[in-house]
Amino acid sequence: MTSRDRSASSLTPGRRRALHAARSKVLQRLFADEYDSFSQTDPVLRALIHWEGEDPMANAFADRLYGEILLRKPEIDALISEIAKGWSLARLTRIDRNILRLGLCEILYDPDVPFRVSVHEALDLAHEFSEPEAVGFINGILHEAAVRHAPGKGPYDPAPLASAATRRSVENAEGGA
Repeated sequence: MTSRDRSASSLTPGRRRALHAARSKVLQRLFADEYDSFSQTDPVLRALIHWEGEDPMANAFADRLYGEILLRKPEIDALISEIAKGWSLARLTRIDRNILRLGLCEILYDPDVPFRVSVHEALDLAHEFSEPEAVGFINGILHEAAVRHAPGKGPYDPAPLASAATRRSVENAEGGA
């Protein structure tokens, strides 16, 4: 278990729920951002995406995640287009596109969130807001992106493999001596 895994597993159930709610609000805001007809000052939109007054850590997390997604959106969108062969960004539903943006942003740019947590949260959002068929697609894109672009954080921990290879080479060297 890595230090990241320990820190994620040490969160209280209430904090985990608050962080899930923060991700949900970020997703809703990203979704609403895609509609030009909404003004950022629209009271309905502000009520929908308002995350103030909740857990302060979750508020800070939501602010940071939303800002990072906006900053990295061109890179994230290019990666989605690269991996989702045969699926243009425009062909993806708005909700799926934004779930992918959220999950990929966490996987690629937030070293404090373990890979499993990022994927689990993205899939929870897909179950909650998208079609059942989209869940596997989103899972596949997130896994492929991690393998290609974040192997140290990816779907497996390369450290045990490296240490096993090191043990084998030491054992072989000792056996040959």
